[in-house]
Amino acid sequence: MVMIKRWGDANVGRLRDRIFEVLINSPTSGKEDLQALSQCASHIRNTAIVQSIAKEQGLRLSKCRVDQHMELYYDISQGRHGLGYISKGWTDPGFRIGDLFPVSREAAESFKPHIFELLKFCATNGITVTMQENGGKIDLTMDAVIYSEGFNKATFKNTLEALSECVEKAAELIGSNGCR
Repeated sequence: MVMIKRWGDANVGRLRDRIFEVLINSPTSGKEDLQALSQCASHIRNTAIVQSIAKEQGLRLSKCRVDQHMELYYDISQGRHGLGYISKGWTDPGFRIGDLFPVSREAAESFKPHIFELLKFCATNGITVTMQENGGKIDLTMDAVIYSEGFNKATFKNTLEALSECVEKAAELIGSNGCR
C-alpha cells in the first residue's frame, strides 16, 4: 500500500514538533502541560463553534480578544447595529452573552423608580442586570450564560433576542435622554 502524503499532514507535523519543543523546554509539570494543551484545544474548538454559528445567523464578530482571563471575546453586530458581546473565561463553564448600557447620572435619577420593573422583565427572560458606578455615569450590564453543552444556534439566537428585548426595555424606561 502506498501512502499519499498530503501537504496539510506536513504542516501538522511541524506544528506538533514545535509544540513538543516548547513543552520539553518548559519548566512546567506534565499536569500543567496537559492543562495548557486542553485550554488551547478548548479555545480552538469554541472559537470555531462561535464563528460558525455567527456566520450562519448573518452576524459579524469583531474586536477579538484572548488574554490571561478571556478564552474568547467578540463584539457582535448585524449590519451597522451592535448587538452586544460574547465571551468565555478560561475556567467558565459556558459562554456569556451580554451588553453594556451606559446611563448618565441625570437619567439614572429618573430611572430609579423603574429599576425593579427592568430587573423583573429581564429576569423573566433569563437575563441578569448588574449596575456599577463608572465615573459620572452608571453602567448597566445585561447578560446571560449558556453552558457549553447547550450552546447551539437556537440557544444563541434566543439569548440574543432576549438580550435585545431587555436593552430595548431599559431604553424605554430610561427615556431617550442620557443613555448610550
